[in-house]
Amino acid sequence: MSDSNRDNLLIEQCLKGQQNSFSELIDKVKNLVFNLAYRMTNNLDDAEDISQEVFIRVYKSLYNFNPQYKFSTWVYQMTLNICRDRFRKGKIPSVSLDAPLNKDDQKDFSSLISDNENDPEEIFIEAEQTNFINALISSLTPKYREVIILRHLRDLSYEEMSKILNISLGSVKTRLFRARELLRNKLPR
Repeated sequence: MSDSNRDNLLIEQCLKGQQNSFSELIDKVKNLVFNLAYRMTNNLDDAEDISQEVFIRVYKSLYNFNPQYKFSTWVYQMTLNICRDRFRKGKIPSVSLDAPLNKDDQKDFSSLISDNENDPEEIFIEAEQTNFINALISSLTPKYREVIILRHLRDLSYEEMSKILNISLGSVKTRLFRARELLRNKLPR
């Protein structure tokens, strides 16, 4: 059974009141939701709050789900919409490149280590590069940040991005081009 068919079956079971089916659905997407929310906000607490809000909305809106689309695409779209709402309401501040980086909001240091044989200097340089790239991405407006995250950090196709963002394929490509230009212009020369 394909993932899509399995998701649709789980959704049908949820609508009939089977709670364990909802748990299974959420287990399939919880990491994707949290990672996307974290990338959009750069804050663990905000990402957790957004994730919870997404799961509540998924539960309340499950009857509106169109089985013609992938469940994960629908949830991605919902996550981005909640992030956008929070940005609009000012609940998530924009990050300045001039502001000092808050190390507490960074994933734990050991997750940055790609292999145990790196010397401390390489580890430090890699961590600094990761922080710099995250700060660059965070400095983008949400509409450009989301295309960078979906394309380069989530490895989604243009078509998937188009469905999630609910914009045309041409608009996805244009936004991605502009986002890359903005990032390129922010790099030190």
